[in-house]
Amino acid sequence: MIPLLAATPAQAADAVLDQQVAVPAYFLPGNTPDYWQQLNTMTGKPGVVVANVANGPGNLAKPAYTAALSAAHAAGMKVIGYVDTGYFGTTGYASNRTRLGSLAVEDWRAQIQSDINKWYEFYGSSIDGIFFDQAQNACGPTAGSETWVSLYREATAYVKAYHLGATTIANPGVSPAACFQDAADILVTFEGSYSSYQNRQAPYLPSAWEATADPKRIWHLVYDVPDAAAMATVIATSKANNAGYVYVTDDKMDNPWDALPSYLSSQVTAAKGSGGAAPAKPATPASSLVKATSARLSWASAAYPGVVGYDVYQGAVKIGSTANLTPSATTFDVGGLTAATAYSFTIKARDRAGNVSPAGTALSVTTAAASASTPTVPGKPVASDVGPTSVKLTWTASTDSDSGDGVAFYDVFRNGVRELSLPGGSTSVNLGGLALNTSYSFTVRARDTTGRASAQSAATAVTTTDPVPVTGATAAMDENTATYQAQFNLPYSGHHVFIDTDADYQTGWSVNTIGAEYMVENNALFQKTGDPGQWSWTVVPGVTPLVSDTNGLYKWSVPSWLLTGTGTTHKIVFHGTDGDRNDYAANVLTVTAPSTPVAPIAGAVASVNAGTASYTAKFNLPYTTHHVFIDTDANYQTGWSVNTIGAEYMIENNTLFQKTGASTAWSWSAVAGVSPLVSSTDGLYKWSVPLSLLTGTGTTQKIVFHATDGTRNDYAPNVVTLTTG
Repeated sequence: MIPLLAATPAQAADAVLDQQVAVPAYFLPGNTPDYWQQLNTMTGKPGVVVANVANGPGNLAKPAYTAALSAAHAAGMKVIGYVDTGYFGTTGYASNRTRLGSLAVEDWRAQIQSDINKWYEFYGSSIDGIFFDQAQNACGPTAGSETWVSLYREATAYVKAYHLGATTIANPGVSPAACFQDAADILVTFEGSYSSYQNRQAPYLPSAWEATADPKRIWHLVYDVPDAAAMATVIATSKANNAGYVYVTDDKMDNPWDALPSYLSSQVTAAKGSGGAAPAKPATPASSLVKATSARLSWASAAYPGVVGYDVYQGAVKIGSTANLTPSATTFDVGGLTAATAYSFTIKARDRAGNVSPAGTALSVTTAAASASTPTVPGKPVASDVGPTSVKLTWTASTDSDSGDGVAFYDVFRNGVRELSLPGGSTSVNLGGLALNTSYSFTVRARDTTGRASAQSAATAVTTTDPVPVTGATAAMDENTATYQAQFNLPYSGHHVFIDTDADYQTGWSVNTIGAEYMVENNALFQKTGDPGQWSWTVVPGVTPLVSDTNGLYKWSVPSWLLTGTGTTHKIVFHGTDGDRNDYAANVLTVTAPSTPVAPIAGAVASVNAGTASYTAKFNLPYTTHHVFIDTDANYQTGWSVNTIGAEYMIENNTLFQKTGASTAWSWSAVAGVSPLVSSTDGLYKWSVPLSLLTGTGTTQKIVFHATDGTRNDYAPNVVTLTTG
């Protein structure tokens, strides 16, 4: 059953929703095949492409990207730069730290603004806006709070204040709370697989506000769509769900956005709208709440069913859109204006099929005058915690003598160029993205709520450090575990251990004099697969090798038995990269592997007999907890996520648990009256459970065996498939 949004009066019967294909273009220009070249030269083109150099813009402009983005922009596509927001660190997860290792909101703000600046600095007029990935979907940490959504409103305001007409996109991946409707121009309200799109369950269900939203504010991303017929089904579903932007691909996880689908041209055609008619030109807007830097526009809404949205223009530049709010007046808030300045605003109406009205009569608005006094000059910034790519700056606060006014922003300048615009309550910042062994000059100025700015403070000179990039590399191996450790002294995005298991540089992936069969990358283990000339890295499921990474000291642990090779001598290379530089530990390490490594969990099997499911595995280490995770619908997105499956049930030692609750409120509840453990002699665990207790929507189970001693977490090497019907 595909849950569709209820039809709204705005959806005229003869109007088919006009969509634009919006492509997350997470592939390198110049590769074979060259997907950027394909995008830029195809006859019917997508409307939007999101460029992603290295989870952001990287630290240097790339000539290949300069050419590709310029061509895309010239071809009429909107080019949007990718910026990771890491949920502003609000999850508390280590994986959502800044590049400098912080979870603090203020550090995320600085990194986000810096990345925005770099996109425009590196690629100039080719950039049409910013894509905020890993966006929150809740308004705030508690009911009634808008603490989190305000961070995205602030990020959007930052982009638009310095880049008139820029488009902002926020990607929560699920439908966010209604408060997010003004947090960005476009919201990704679904990102997931074909199966989860065709059978949408929490947390992927659409929110009620989407039914009456302007379709041009909603984007759906659907991957693992096998063929053109399935693509057409997804397009039809997305139109019914009011998504004005869509992208469908046959690409799969781990990165479903690193290739283009074979049916892209057909998709662009299928997304087009039809029917409808150009609406009448809108009523002349009125202005209210006119301040020095902002104003509100409002106008009489058109009667349904013709209009679904309005486009707002400041002079000749489109600055945003909003839904038709019939029967109420439609409003639009404009920011980023200059005090005592005249502006002209016009409105165009748009129907569901994409037909656009003539512009309404222009409204002239003159903003209020600036305040009488400028803020005082901030104190000279004091530098501390100087590192290879970062520095902490602290300054004495400014004051403002005007009644009702105050310091709204502090602008931080690097070598005379504005780098950051921080809230008026901030008097320090951790500023990253600097070059090694380089001298900088930093100043700060204050701005009040009307835009009046103080003079810049006295300058502070800083020279960044130049450490040895990777030090202290060690490796060891016994019959159970291989351990690797190194100190990474720069803020890399990728931390690698390359492992050559046969000490033959010609049989693996060539890196720094070795041929690696395995690679640890951050918290994943990969194995080289494919033939020479067509090698690729394939993730080894069920392995999370990262033990710790405190202050850049990375420690990894991998079960020895996983690192199969033809000899007992391993060659080890440590490597770090930020997408621009590539650094290696000084020496290649040599480790002697045990001749017979012990698999922590072996012999994992599952079977069905007489209405009972049986699960068996040999646990070769002294674990305290033994698990069987059971996915009863073979859909990893509908249960508790563990090692590529989504488990609805879990056996823990001698107790059966069922997943209860929805979305992030999932929990495990014990199933009463069941004692599944049959025996556990010499580590050979056998369990049995009546199939009647393992309810699901299909006849195929996916099974993961797991064990822990409180420190290590081990999995059986393979996910087991069990047919129950």
